[in-house]
Amino acid sequence: MAETDLRTDRLTWVKDDDPRWDADRERVFATVPDGVFRAESRTPGERLSSDWWRVEDGGRVVGYGWLDDVWGDAEILLAVEEGSRGTGAGAFTLAHLEEEATARGLNYVVNVVRDTHPDRAAVTDWFVAHGFTGTEDGRLRKRVGDRTRDIGQHQDGRPGTGRYVPDEAQRAAYDAERERAAARPRPEYEQPTGADLGPGAEESGGYVDQEQHRF
Repeated sequence: MAETDLRTDRLTWVKDDDPRWDADRERVFATVPDGVFRAESRTPGERLSSDWWRVEDGGRVVGYGWLDDVWGDAEILLAVEEGSRGTGAGAFTLAHLEEEATARGLNYVVNVVRDTHPDRAAVTDWFVAHGFTGTEDGRLRKRVGDRTRDIGQHQDGRPGTGRYVPDEAQRAAYDAERERAAARPRPEYEQPTGADLGPGAEESGGYVDQEQHRF
């Protein structure tokens, strides 16, 4: 087994039921290059929008996944701390976000790499290598819904194929979270076009890890 596989086997995916700005987020996002997200000050304990998961390696938080499904598709964000880039943590996070979107019955995951991202081309290539395609409005999108309809595609066992089926309790939790998010007041802003989105503030991506530069 390759070293990257060994490192990935140590990672765990943990739902953050009450996402707030804390020391771990401060540490992880502090390693993200300028221009990846909108500069924005945060207050310790500040409540963050939408759904968050943390990626842990031996109990230490090394990254985060973010998902917002209010608009019908799953807008996603990934962030991996500098020391864990290139270990497969980014791909691990992406795969789990795809599974979360699929479990909610969504068809697509969407990410935007901002024009100001210092490694925009490399990050875009990373997403393309993981099945994303560009759209006319500058977004990157990947279908994770009913792939059985894709003629000639054998996707069984791959992320987003629907092989994960939530039980009744999980489905109820997803529905409750979605209703809560839909009811939450949201600032007026244009649908993401590749700019203006930052951690916890309706961001629509702005990936931070690629696989060699990773995230």
